[in-house]
Amino acid sequence: MPKRDILKAAATETLLTVRAGMYPLARLRPMPKPGAGTHPPVLLVHGYLGHRDMLRPLARRLYTEGWPTVERLGYRSTVARLEDVVDHIRDAAVPLAEAHGGPIDLVGHSLGAVASRAWIKALGGDRYVRRFVSLGGPHAGTSWYFLSPPWLHEALKPDGPWARLLNEGPEPVPTTVVRARYDHQVFPPQRARIDGVHEVVIGGYGHNGMLWSPQAHAAVIDALTEDDVG
Repeated sequence: MPKRDILKAAATETLLTVRAGMYPLARLRPMPKPGAGTHPPVLLVHGYLGHRDMLRPLARRLYTEGWPTVERLGYRSTVARLEDVVDHIRDAAVPLAEAHGGPIDLVGHSLGAVASRAWIKALGGDRYVRRFVSLGGPHAGTSWYFLSPPWLHEALKPDGPWARLLNEGPEPVPTTVVRARYDHQVFPPQRARIDGVHEVVIGGYGHNGMLWSPQAHAAVIDALTEDDVG
């Protein structure tokens, strides 16, 4: 029943939000060794009120699936404007792509997804990105934008300038949306969609819970390996 699913997702979200706040304990568990595969480097970007250790579960899964290079970007999300997050992404992604000798893959969660898309679509980042995966990015804004700091309203308001700009025209790189069916932060959850882009809808997890979801991890891997042969 939908009500049962909503309650389950809410309970899981609460539990995993508490877990995110206990990130120093997560560091006690060593990360696996980098994989021996030939996948391009992946840069993971967290969202507002997030931190790079929230990305450990996804990074762990990528390493175990053979990825040799997985970078987790951290930034002070409580004071950063969208443009500041874009700068952090650029400063991490460009050297990574140049060291690799080709485009990298970019995976952003929440505000990190919107900032990643802004860099790719409006600010020249498409030269450095092979594929982009959005995890719960409010690409059409969120009805709760007014709960964020004023300097993020332009990025999160449903009819704001960034939502209008980024939803014009096609995506410049192959893009996949992974979103939660019951997302309490991107509201209504359909605002995480991007027109004309393939999406995977995850049940049983909320906005932050997707970062721990095996189904979401599998969807990211599928998106990043779509063109692989053999």
